[in-house]
Amino acid sequence: MSRPSLGRGERPGSSLTGGTPAVLLALVGALAATFVAAVTLPGTAIAVAGTAALGAGTVHDGRRTRLAGGALLLGAVAYGAYGGLPIPAVLGGAVAALVAIDGAERSVALDAQVPDAATFRLVLQRTGTTLLVATVAAGLGYGAYRIGSGQAPAPAAAFLVVGALLSAAALR
Repeated sequence: MSRPSLGRGERPGSSLTGGTPAVLLALVGALAATFVAAVTLPGTAIAVAGTAALGAGTVHDGRRTRLAGGALLLGAVAYGAYGGLPIPAVLGGAVAALVAIDGAERSVALDAQVPDAATFRLVLQRTGTTLLVATVAAGLGYGAYRIGSGQAPAPAAAFLVVGALLSAAALR
């Protein structure tokens, strides 16, 4: 069996991870977070920089770049909240950013472990789980916000506790 030759500028052990479906899902999540954060010009600039850094860190396997990109995406969503974005939109943007960060990390990990395997079903299942857990957490956070601000009836607190217990049971 012959080993594939390295392309120009490649070194042994370094490969681009752009071929995995997780990269596409990470990009979709990052673009959704960018869209949410685009209420102000600085928020848009921060989100675009975060999307670019997350993408570059994913494709070129740069952990620090991926983490910086994820932090910029979350920061852009937080800046959107400061700019007057409604709480549900902020939570949705945070969920999208977390899905993007998780997709980027999963993409690099899968490429390192099984570079030539078909991983589409695994990626979809894992991303769906991440999306579900993050959405439930955001819903619980929104419920706590509504209860804390006095905008929700008292039984909502009981539903919030039940939802938290069901979320914890689902993660077990």
